Amino acid sequence: MAFACDFCGYRNSEIKEGGGISDKAKKITFSVTEESDLNRDVFKSGTSSFCIPEVGLDMDAGSMGSVYTTVEGLVSKLIDELEANNPFGRGDSAQDKKFMDFIGKLKEFKEGTKPFTMVLDDPADNCFIYNPIAPAEDPKIKIEIYERTSEQNDDLGISDMKV
Repeated sequence: MAFACDFCGYRNSEIKEGGGISDKAKKITFSVTEESDLNRDVFKSGTSSFCIPEVGLDMDAGSMGSVYTTVEGLVSKLIDELEANNPFGRGDSAQDKKFMDFIGKLKEFKEGTKPFTMVLDDPADNCFIYNPIAPAEDPKIKIEIYERTSEQNDDLGISDMKV
C-alpha cells in the first residue's frame, strides 16, 4: 500500500502480508558490525516488535507498520518517525539533551560508525534479514524459533479461532 498527501507531504508505504500464520514464532538477532551490514535487505512485518538493546529502544508490534527496506532504511525510518511524528521531537522538546543524544546514537548506527544489535521478534514468523551466504548459516544472524505465548496468540487473534 502506498499513500502520499499532497497537502501536508505525509507519505506512507506499507506491505500487507497475505499468507497464513506460522505454527511457531521467530526471533531474529542481527549483529551489525560493519558498514556493509547496513545494506542487507530486511522485512519487518506489522506483527514484529523491533528492538535495539544498545540504546534501550523497544518498539511493540505494529509500530512503523510493515516495511521492506534495508537495515539502514529501517533505522532511517525510525529516526524520521521519532523526529517528525513524535511530539518530543518538535519545538522546545527537540532541544532536550537526552532525546537529542538518543537520536544522535541512532544516526551513528545509521551511518555505520557504531556497531549495534537489531532484534526482530515476530509471533507470526513473517520477518527476515537477508543472509548473503545462504544456505550456510550467517554468524551475524541468530534465529530462534519458539512456541508463542497465549498472549501472543490473543494479539494475533487466533486464540478462539476454530478451524
